[in-house]
Amino acid sequence: MTLTYTARPWSPSYAAQGAAVEDYCVADPAAPAARWAYERASIGIVLTGWFDYSSNGRSVFVGPGTLLLGNAGEPFAVRHADARGTRRLVVALGQELMMEVASEAGLPPRFRASTVPPGPSAAYVGALMRALPIGSDDALYLLAEAALRAPCQAEVPPSTAADRARVQNVVRQMQARLDQSWPLQSLAAIAGVSRFHFVKMFSSVMGITPNRYLINMRLRAAADLLITTRTPIAEVIYEVGFNDVSHFYSCFRDTFHCTPQQWRLRA
Repeated sequence: MTLTYTARPWSPSYAAQGAAVEDYCVADPAAPAARWAYERASIGIVLTGWFDYSSNGRSVFVGPGTLLLGNAGEPFAVRHADARGTRRLVVALGQELMMEVASEAGLPPRFRASTVPPGPSAAYVGALMRALPIGSDDALYLLAEAALRAPCQAEVPPSTAADRARVQNVVRQMQARLDQSWPLQSLAAIAGVSRFHFVKMFSSVMGITPNRYLINMRLRAAADLLITTRTPIAEVIYEVGFNDVSHFYSCFRDTFHCTPQQWRLRA
């Protein structure tokens, strides 16, 4: 069973437990930060757009692939940085399920992290959300455990507005041509800086290196294609930009803890 999405304006309380919905914001970067509080434990992944996300006394600049985790009752604020708006996929979880999963897994019943950079942990949780059949309790248990185990984001040096704008431009171009080869020199040239400066700049803005970000972007796209299409796995591999089949399989297993064939069976 594949997941269907309903696009709607952001609200922290609209989702029933287990229903993955896609929310969107038409943003005004000049507007003050909007403030809310989570009514339920909520898992969200940024699909498009950029914004400052503040929670638990910390503000993080987030973009596509970033995971957002909110505990019930937790306040947060969003200040948009992209006039084109943002889209997120969101799943809300009830307290009873959170307590059950936490007890069985030996974990606290609250998310440790409020944001997770777009690395392997975020890619895995985001892919579970995309694969989630509505009303499937077993899938919800896997999703809740993965989110509870997600590590806190390490502190990164502050980034400038100019660096953020450069990184946003690079990421948009990578997303638009995912199957293209993206050597470090090409990415640095788009940003207009040296390779050394680009790696430091990108890591500061996104909390992850450019190469790791690209790999995880491709893995998320592959995981989505595997459950939403019948495209042969060999074609999926090249469609998302992997040129080495063995490297793809290794990265896929490391991130999603199963083979592509096993992942496809989730749908």
